[in-house]
This record gives sequence, C-alpha cells and structure tokens, in this order.
Amino acid sequence: MLLSLLLFESEFLHIVAISYTALVLNELIMVALEITTWHSYMILSEIGTAVVYFGSMLVLPEYFDISFVSTPTFAIKVGIIVGVSSVPLWLFGLVRKRLRPAAYAKVQGL
Repeated sequence: MLLSLLLFESEFLHIVAISYTALVLNELIMVALEITTWHSYMILSEIGTAVVYFGSMLVLPEYFDISFVSTPTFAIKVGIIVGVSSVPLWLFGLVRKRLRPAAYAKVQGL
C-alpha cells in the first residue's frame, strides 16, 4: 500500500484502483504458485475470478475510473506493485524447494 501511495498522484480513485487490482492479481498469482496439481475447476476459478473482477470495473464506475484503468500507466504501476510483492516470494519458494526438496522429488531424482 505504501508503494502504491508513492507511485502515483494523490487522487484517491486512482489509489484504490491500482492497489486493489494489484491485491487481486497478487492473490491469483500466489494461489497459482501454490497449486501442484492443476484441475480444470482450478483453472476456471482463476479465470472466473479475474473476469468477475475486471468486469466489475465496468459495472462500478464510481470506484474505478475506466479512462485511467485503460491506460498503460495503470498497467505499469500495477505491474510494479505486483512484481515487488510477488517475485521475492516466488524466488524464496524456488530456493526452499531446491534446498529442501519434497520426499517424492528425492525419490524421483528431480
């Protein structure tokens, strides 16, 4: 949230759109990173959540400035926040799996 306040002008509607979009995308990424065996329902759930969220932007114009949300500036700022919050956790997970692999990975020689 602090990063989102520093990245853009002080207009509250933009702060809400950027930080909440980053939160939703970050949670979708975290769920996707934790799933080891994908099922069609999981894929539909991830896609459905994204569709409902981005669709709600069109239905709730009092909470989202559509002209701002459709700009590259919005995408860049959301991308920076999601990257700063997701990449370190993803890297930590990779290092942890490499240093302490699961039992099945040891047996299979992965």
